[in-house]
Formats: sequence, C-alpha cells, structure tokens
Amino acid sequence: MRVALIGSRGIPGKYGGTETFVEEVSVRLTKKGFQLYVTCESDKLFEDEYNRITRVHIPSIQGKSITIPSINDIIATVYLLSKHSEDVDVIYYVAPDGALAAILAKLAKKKVLVNPDGIEWRRLMKRGRFVSFYLFPVYLVTMIYMRLMEYLSCKVPDVVVADSIGIKKYLEEKYKPRRVFYIAYGARKLIPSELSRETEAEILSRFGVEPNEYYLTVARIVAENNIHIEIEGFRKANSLKKLVIVGNFNRKDSYSRYLFKLAEGSENILLLDPIYDREVLGVLRKNCFAYIHAYEVGGTNPSLLEQMLFKRPILAYDVPFNREVLQEGGIYFKDAEDLANKMEMLEKGEFDLKLIKKTQIKRIKRRYNWKNVARAYERLFRALLRGIRG
Repeated sequence: MRVALIGSRGIPGKYGGTETFVEEVSVRLTKKGFQLYVTCESDKLFEDEYNRITRVHIPSIQGKSITIPSINDIIATVYLLSKHSEDVDVIYYVAPDGALAAILAKLAKKKVLVNPDGIEWRRLMKRGRFVSFYLFPVYLVTMIYMRLMEYLSCKVPDVVVADSIGIKKYLEEKYKPRRVFYIAYGARKLIPSELSRETEAEILSRFGVEPNEYYLTVARIVAENNIHIEIEGFRKANSLKKLVIVGNFNRKDSYSRYLFKLAEGSENILLLDPIYDREVLGVLRKNCFAYIHAYEVGGTNPSLLEQMLFKRPILAYDVPFNREVLQEGGIYFKDAEDLANKMEMLEKGEFDLKLIKKTQIKRIKRRYNWKNVARAYERLFRALLRGIRG
C-alpha cells in the first residue's frame, strides 16, 4: 500500500494548513501499514526519513511567501516516476496546481487523486486590489491559469477530494467530475494538558499580553483572508483590548505594507511573525478573549479547527464555508463596521457563550478530528489499491 503525496511545502508543517494535513494523515497511515512518500520543497535533491515516512526533497522554486507549485509538482512527479515507479501505486496531489503533473501520473498508469482546494482563482481577484497597476495583467493571467487548473483537477484524476461540503457541491455543479469524495480536515492538539499557569503566563508576557485581554488571528497574510477588515474593525470598535495577528508578514509584499500602514499609531495592534512552536501557539489560542477568522475563500480551514479546540468565542466572516464548520459555534460579521459592532456586543456579554462552546466541542468530536480523517483516507486508498491489484 504505497502512496505519494505531492503539492505541500513539506513536513513537518511550517507554512499552512496543507502541510499540517499532509503530516497528520501521513503519520497515521504509516501506522496502518502504508508506505508514504511526501515531496518537500528544497534547494537540492535527496531523500530521508521522518516518522517512518520517506521524504523526497525536490529542488524547487520557492521563497518566503512565493512558490511556483505547478513546476515544483512536475519536477516531483518526474522524479518519483523515474526513481520509484515500482514503489508507488497512488499519487495524491493535495492542491490544484498539481493538475498538470497529474497528467504525467495518469500516463504512467497510476491511480490519481487531486484536491482542488478552495476555488483558488478567486484568491487572485482579491489580491489584485492591493498590487500596483502594472502587475495586474500578471494577476489576471494567473487567475485564468488557476481556473484552468481547477477544471483539470476535476477532469484528470480518478478521484476528486473536497475538504468541505460547499466545495463538493460547487465542483459537482460546475464541472461534473466522475467521482468526488468529501473528506474534512482535522484539528491538531497544540499544548499538553499539564502545562502550568505560570508557564502560560511567562509565554504571554513575551508578547506583552494578558489572559482574556486580546483578540487573536493566526493566518497567512494574503488579501483573501481579509486581515485588513480585522484591523479596520478593531480600530472602529470601542475596545481596550489588544489585537494580535500572527502570520507571514513581508515588508516587500504590497498587502503586508498596506496592513502595517493600517496599524500605524495603535499600540494595541500587534503584527507578529509566524510562530511554529506548537506550545507557544497553543497558549496564545487558549488565552485569547476571542478569535477572529476573516477567511473568505476556501473550504475547511485547519487554523479555524485548531482554534475550536480551545472553546473560545470565534468571530467569523459570514461566508458559507465558515458557517458549515462552525454552525452555532460562531459569531458572524459581514464587514469592518459589523465586526466592530460584534466586538462591542461580545464584550458586553450579549452572546450565548455556553451554546458556542457546546457547539464547537460537538463539531470537533463528530467531524473534525484527524483520527476520523485518516480513517476516511485509509478506506479511499484501499479501495483504489484493490482496483489496481484486483
């Protein structure tokens, strides 16, 4: 039972939800007897082992916040097919950029899966608002290209995987793929239960915050995640708390520069670089007054699921994907003005926090846990493998 996962930046996950997914599922599948190959972006070609998983490091075009996944996935596919053709039965492209590379895998008679992710071409529409006019044609061409990748993601593979029911319905209505399976993401535990309050207080003091006295966001710093709406809403709200945003800020990026400008003059807005220490991140999530999730495009977001484990109020951008995940476990806002209003209502105690907490616990236990997610992939991969060998 030999499966390759292509399309993440690599494991252990240090970038986003895709990497977290690849690591969590791969580790669990190896315990079920699967041989896993995971490609990782690197500056040279080599292989090593991580938690019994074979990591295949591929020379890639990469940067702090920029990568060219389609080219990287083609290089990774060519290497695997030439070096491990007899060792790999199934190839799973975990992002739509792998659709071109998937054609090569199909020609090599491998079983192929692709996850089209969350309507990626719409991300470019949002980002285009924050770039210089001379870059807009580049964004337009990229948007058209991503629309093509979305189409191929539904036409090339044997199975299309959707991580949200909303995305599944969208793909079925738009492209009518042969087979679409819904498999959610899970929520990873970030901090040990025995961590002392003194240790938590020491961690919080590093960032100049106190328990229950700050709003928190952990996100990729891109326009479609609407970090600007969070900052605008916070500045409109009559709040004495702080706003802490953790993400991959980049002074060379036009959107990051726009956010720094929005935050100017406020000592209560903290824009922090990425935090990869799970314990530190967990302490920040656990002790926030409320979490803000302003993602607009995409399916099920792992960062949102991780926050639900801590049963704190969540202010979520009012789109179907977020309502699908949170249901009655979220407080929804439509724009900066509405966010400011909901912040003030929350601080006055005008929401049913018991219902919010109860709903979040129920959703995580029943749907969004890695054990169930890995079991669903195990069943799917075994079914494909039976088809190969039967």
